[in-house]
Amino acid sequence: MNVLHISDIHFRESYLPCEEGYQGMLAAMQNPLIPLEECIQDAKARGAIDLVVISGDLTEDGAPADYASLKRYLEKAFGSVPFVVTLGNHDIKRHFRQGWQGKSVETASDTPFNQVYETETLAVVTFDNSCYGYADGIVDERQFEWLQATLAQLKEKKIAFVTHHHLLPYQASTPAWAGADRLVALLQQYQISCILSGHTHHAFTGTIAGIPYYTVASMSFVGEDEGDGMVRFEERYGYNLYRFEEGALVHQSSENYRPNRVLMRVNMQG
Repeated sequence: MNVLHISDIHFRESYLPCEEGYQGMLAAMQNPLIPLEECIQDAKARGAIDLVVISGDLTEDGAPADYASLKRYLEKAFGSVPFVVTLGNHDIKRHFRQGWQGKSVETASDTPFNQVYETETLAVVTFDNSCYGYADGIVDERQFEWLQATLAQLKEKKIAFVTHHHLLPYQASTPAWAGADRLVALLQQYQISCILSGHTHHAFTGTIAGIPYYTVASMSFVGEDEGDGMVRFEERYGYNLYRFEEGALVHQSSENYRPNRVLMRVNMQG
């Protein structure tokens, strides 16, 4: 089973003209569908893709129309290949359900969006630790209760676990998710093949409690902390590929593209 992992697309159907601040950086950025198309074609050239994992921040603003447009693009690119999604701090749960899932305004909700995708030997579990506008993520007790019950039901299978926020404090200048220790203690009780995340926009490979752990590059931009609130935003993007055999992760590769184009330096404290 071959799995493509992408994240942090920050898609908008159109980016507003602006020359200053974070919005100015977005206006200077190429449309993320351009690097996404490059990555999709490159990944396809390496072999058939059986599943696509998206680990959050699908859109920049969480607009229903942006989710619908992005999904149409991805369905055209992948055909019948299934998608497994978790949401990030730029995503709005209610609007995701409207635009991505096609739910009505009346039935769409703001409850956490979790998924379980199962094969005969592998379960891919997404765990929503996002809250729109809250960069570092929030999870309430009900989410942990859901996860514990779900993992118990899947105890006979190997599990690929997906969430948005990163779990190790030293891998980025932004804070790791505060619930990481409790989460890892729970995951250690089960057959976890790997942990996948996004959020930092920087590729990272490591282990957590002996579990393979991968943060994929973004599909939009990276921010490099220059101190005193100044962030240098650069164009950079990439994807990960994983191969599972009988539920076990047997191969992982990362492709990271560095055009060496500075978009803008922004005072994020201003």
